[in-house]
Amino acid sequence: MNTQSDIYKMTAAINKARKEHSIWDHMMEEKYVLDNVYCFNRGDLMVALTNRYDQVSFSPAAPWNDGTTVCNIFNNNDC
Repeated sequence: MNTQSDIYKMTAAINKARKEHSIWDHMMEEKYVLDNVYCFNRGDLMVALTNRYDQVSFSPAAPWNDGTTVCNIFNNNDC
């Protein structure tokens, strides 16, 4: 198993976030649905998915209060 591969690192980050936010204790809430975007949250963890290679911009209803710092689980410098 190559623990340095991108897919391994991404899977590890997803599993870590799932555990830290106990997503199994929260119902899934759809926030944004388009042909090329699907966004939902479980508790305070938001997931945004796309089937596009290029950048997609959208504005889902976020589950956080104003002023809350939100970070990308794949890049800790992206908050």
